[in-house]
Amino acid sequence: MRTLGMLAAPGTWSTPGQPLVGRTVANSQFLKGLLRFSSFEEIALFIGETADLPSLEQLTQSWNVPEERLAAYTVWQLPELLARGRLDVLHHASHVDRLYDLLATRDRFASKTVPVTGQIHSLSYPRFHQELARHLLVRPAASDGLFCSSTAGREVIVRSFNRLETEARTAGLTTPLPRWDLPHVPLGVELSACIGGDRLATRKSLDVPDDAVLLTCLARFTEYDKLDLFPVLRVLERLVSEPSAGSPPVYLLLAGARQGTKTPEMLELWARHLGVHERLRLKVDFADDEKKHLLAASDVFVSPVDNVQETFGQSVIEALAAGLPVVASDFDGYRDTVDESVGVRVPTRLNADWSELSELAPLLYERPLHLALAQSIEVELGPFESALRALIADRPRREQLGKAAAERARARFDWSVVIPRYEYEWHRLAATGAKPSGKPHPLRLDYGDFFGHFATAPYDGTRRVVRGSRANDFVIYPELKHLFVEEDVRALLINTTAPRTLADLETEMIARLVDRRPWVARFVVGWLMKQGLLRLET
Repeated sequence: MRTLGMLAAPGTWSTPGQPLVGRTVANSQFLKGLLRFSSFEEIALFIGETADLPSLEQLTQSWNVPEERLAAYTVWQLPELLARGRLDVLHHASHVDRLYDLLATRDRFASKTVPVTGQIHSLSYPRFHQELARHLLVRPAASDGLFCSSTAGREVIVRSFNRLETEARTAGLTTPLPRWDLPHVPLGVELSACIGGDRLATRKSLDVPDDAVLLTCLARFTEYDKLDLFPVLRVLERLVSEPSAGSPPVYLLLAGARQGTKTPEMLELWARHLGVHERLRLKVDFADDEKKHLLAASDVFVSPVDNVQETFGQSVIEALAAGLPVVASDFDGYRDTVDESVGVRVPTRLNADWSELSELAPLLYERPLHLALAQSIEVELGPFESALRALIADRPRREQLGKAAAERARARFDWSVVIPRYEYEWHRLAATGAKPSGKPHPLRLDYGDFFGHFATAPYDGTRRVVRGSRANDFVIYPELKHLFVEEDVRALLINTTAPRTLADLETEMIARLVDRRPWVARFVVGWLMKQGLLRLET
């Protein structure tokens, strides 16, 4: 395979200065991993508009990428590149949000088998689930797949399509629905971003004594769609007020991005109320390059996630890479990453009937919806406290688990291991030989059909035109330069000193096109009329 194409939609990747979010961090590292470890000759990123380029350049400027490995194209160019067989795979860093549109574009324009793949992240938003209903009209081929980072997430996708099929049969659809292939491949971790931190200097800056055990949780500060940290403070209060005999003092570091709430301030007030504020350290909106130092300063990583929006848990594999034992909730993708050889999973319980909530979910705002869902999940505090007490008191055990954690990260989650697994799946999907249908997008908003009547009259190629006055003076808006350039305009105007038909000009424009679709020719000729650069023969 030579070229991998990817949509470069805004918000896909983390860029310097932005808050750290697991999904965007994972996507950024995935792109970097592809450039370092994949066999593709070119990674082609398709941007929507010129304004998308600066953030992309900011992301990649420090990666030392060979110029020929990474290329930026516009979405305007995607049909032509597909038609010419230039793309071998189309991947999208989402399992919804334009994925079905990418599938339909492949079907319409590709000249060969081109697997279309997506990547699952959060799965619990009603709009995401409803987007899957497009499956009824825009259907995947045998070459298409959704990469599932966890077995728990994969099961959600299976159940979603089972329900979709049930509802389709109820509505009278008897034709079996094709299924996406669902390869289970974990997300990866960049080891160098998690190891090599300065333990002593960081603990000193945090004012954590050398002999203390530092428990660390790296997660966004939001009880709405990450985890509830207030029960963690209750556990800290018990560890501080009733320490086990001979155990070292314990401190808790909570670090993450602020997400539209006053959660850090509330946590500090609650810690004062519980009498443990002197043992609590908060690190809000820390920079990405601080992560390895915070991990190096830590002794145990804790992640009692309780929210169904979590599917994999990027921070957990970062902690494993840093050589930290993990105490995490027995929840979602943590079952794939944490076992007794590297830490402890704390039992969780669902304590609510979600049937009516499921009916209301599409009407509710997503934050209160996910808060209600998360508050229904109990992370059992007794086992949580017991697991922490055991590790706090047993340094050799912590070191043993930490050593195994680092080895697991190297063996299973380093991008040098994960990227070949993606490539294996892409090769397998391409080998199905599935042919694109050539059919237009069944859910397209057909502007010509739906809105053509807005104008007084349609295009008329028989109209005869000549150059307008001041035809050398014009401005091409930046986003239109993806369709045509100044040289195109001047060439047509030079040849229009004598009257010509619009159809004749369109034919000339088609002859000048290289990597642009024929419809652009009519567009350019029409634009010349719009701007007064051409005028009707008098």
